Amino acid sequence: MQVTSSVSVPNTLPASAARRSLIRARLSLGIASVALMGWQAPALAEAEAPQEAHEAIVVLGSRTGTANVLESAAPIQVVGGENLRATASNTLSEALLKTVPSFNFPTSAPSSNAASFVKGVALRGLAADQTLVLIDGKRRHATAQLNASGGTTRGAQTVDLNSIPMSAVERVEVLLDGASAQYGSDAVAGVVNIVLKKQERGGDISARYGINDNGDGETKSVEGSFGLALPGDGFLTFAFDVWDINRTRLSVPDTRRMYFPGDPRESSYPNRNWFYGSGASERQNIMLNAETTVGAVTLYAQGSYGWRKDEGFGNLRQPSSDQTVRALFPDGFQPFLDVKSRDASLTGGARWESARAGDFDLSANYGRNRVSSVVWNTNNASLGADSPTEFETGDLLNEQVNVNLDWQRPFEVSFLSAPLNVAAGVTYRHEAYEVFEGDYGSWANGGVPILDGPNAGKVATPASQGFGGFSPDDAGRLSRNVYGGYLELENELTDRLRLTLSGRFEHYSDFGSTTNIRAATRYEFTPEFAWRFSAGTGYRAPSLGQSAYSRTIPNITNGVLSTNRLARVGSTEARALGAKDLSPEKSVNLSTGFVWTPTPAFSATVDIYQIKIDDRIVLSETMTGALVRQVLTNAGFPTYSGLQYFTNAVDTRTRGVDITARYQIDFANGGVLDLSAGFNWNETKITHIADLPQELAGSGIALIGREARGLIEEANPDTFIRLAADYSQGNFDAHVSGVRYGVYRTRHTTNPDWDQRFSPQVVVNLSAGYKLLENLKLSASINNLFNSHPDKVLPEIRNPVVSVYSGLSPEGGAGRVYFARIGYTF
Repeated sequence: MQVTSSVSVPNTLPASAARRSLIRARLSLGIASVALMGWQAPALAEAEAPQEAHEAIVVLGSRTGTANVLESAAPIQVVGGENLRATASNTLSEALLKTVPSFNFPTSAPSSNAASFVKGVALRGLAADQTLVLIDGKRRHATAQLNASGGTTRGAQTVDLNSIPMSAVERVEVLLDGASAQYGSDAVAGVVNIVLKKQERGGDISARYGINDNGDGETKSVEGSFGLALPGDGFLTFAFDVWDINRTRLSVPDTRRMYFPGDPRESSYPNRNWFYGSGASERQNIMLNAETTVGAVTLYAQGSYGWRKDEGFGNLRQPSSDQTVRALFPDGFQPFLDVKSRDASLTGGARWESARAGDFDLSANYGRNRVSSVVWNTNNASLGADSPTEFETGDLLNEQVNVNLDWQRPFEVSFLSAPLNVAAGVTYRHEAYEVFEGDYGSWANGGVPILDGPNAGKVATPASQGFGGFSPDDAGRLSRNVYGGYLELENELTDRLRLTLSGRFEHYSDFGSTTNIRAATRYEFTPEFAWRFSAGTGYRAPSLGQSAYSRTIPNITNGVLSTNRLARVGSTEARALGAKDLSPEKSVNLSTGFVWTPTPAFSATVDIYQIKIDDRIVLSETMTGALVRQVLTNAGFPTYSGLQYFTNAVDTRTRGVDITARYQIDFANGGVLDLSAGFNWNETKITHIADLPQELAGSGIALIGREARGLIEEANPDTFIRLAADYSQGNFDAHVSGVRYGVYRTRHTTNPDWDQRFSPQVVVNLSAGYKLLENLKLSASINNLFNSHPDKVLPEIRNPVVSVYSGLSPEGGAGRVYFARIGYTF
């Protein structure tokens, strides 16, 4: 198993503290390195072959099909499917978080909104939509759900790894380098390629049960795969998973006053322990992978379908709240949200080879994700006692079609000592995004005033409480076409020096064209020690969700309807406040490092990188104030008091270091011990914020505020260190890993006194398995062995008031979790 880690010193950390943090990180890494390099015993013998993950020929980084991990000109980390499954994680995203140190994605955030159900991938402290995800080298479609709320995924529309069963995964390749010139949009931070199993016979099936220390979060799952032989040395592999996960409570009692003063029910209020934490989840996924040869042509196909139902929740509406229709809910209510996701994809293609013409790969794929939501145990106060208590809030749909023709061929060139490998291709992509209107009552102002209480007769709040629906003004569809082509040259200039040059041109029907280049080289000083370097430009096109998504949030201020709106950048109201069409983010990536393999059993890598991104797309603050209201009124929107939109407002610079090391040992008794370590340091700074639009000049409004800046610069752990030991002998195997997440911070929107620093957290995971019979294996694991918890959120800034742990915590607050698994192979 290969490991790495991540470290970053936030901008606000004093210089002395920054030095102390870096020194501690280096000491930890040094201790790990000594342990890895110095553990010798007379009874041990070095392994004759390197770890399988290092031997594998990787798809990423080179199109020659001959490079493995340690021979690549850019840093690549590979995690085998068995290692991913051994983490006892509920999703592929969580498994990657535990095994890839450059991975930064809080996978256990409370499921208080629909966006928190999406488990994506993010690398090197950048946004979740700045990493490209491939399945067997083909672009994967994104989820329809866009995060319009908070957290490190704010504003992102990312690929949902929940829809990919881990039972289908042979390995995951992670390219830690900007690669837009090779693979297109989104590859600013890197590329994740999920390689599927290719079984032609046999299979496996397993059942798993888990529960945490508090007796909740009960998890039950069944997963498996099997293969069938097809004519022409082909195969058909079928994989599936079925999950049922119960709630995990992460909250404290609500001590606020609930009823109007003097109400005798106050002392016996029944709902002070309303729910906050991780909601229940059900999901079923299937995936097919097939390949066969007909004559000189290899035909291949992939397909997947996933269904998921997740439970979200809103804050308690107290009995005394004006948002509560007391005729329906005399004791108040907590809204709940059921979010259903249906995800499907289909890929087909053909590969053929010609000695004269070269190798060809023609493929097409289609992917779509539709998300629907129902809010229940709620009301629309403006409909009075006739309000329904359940509403469909509307659907979101994302679709993607890709057509690719790839070609490569080596050419003999007289002045080159080795053949020049030339690769080229043309691509076409169609994308569409649609917002569907919700039930009338989920968004409407019914006009009924507050029915009772001290504010009886005043204006009532419109829309369904907890989760308002999409209105007719929000609904709409947006689509675009993308045409592109690429050229890549790769050559071993000498037996020690390899050079790769890549270039890509793409034209988008909605914003125009972009051209990007990349160069990567690797030089071997000796067979055991090599230097690698890469430099290139990159880009990320704005997602259609960022261009098409809008939402209306009605409020009552001083008895007057005052609506906040997240508006499309092309809408009349957004244009009135200076919004402009989104353009692509532009990046420059630099990376250099060393690879050391003194023996087949030991390897170490060090890579230093810098990623500069201009015109980064962010969600603006909700702009309010007298000038905003006047401008919106003049534009024909007198009920809007606040508005936000997506904008290319920020330039950032990310710097970091990745270090990995592994040492494999063979025991004389046949046992094998694999020791691994990983480290990452990562720091992102905002270097420029765009000027306020002319329409808002002199208003004092901040386009990007304190909280949003903190999410970009300080919300990810500044360091990541992982140590692991994997042992196997005969029918027995055991695994132990320790992860240290570094410091991360939150900033309050207005009050610096309520900024919070979260201390490092160490999490140790332990698992073991034994084959009871040749085909039957029993395993057990304890995640978070020592019941570690992150710091609690300051009481003054808890939102909601009963929340205990921050949604930014990588591990969350569930604490120790126990799992048992039984597996059968055939």
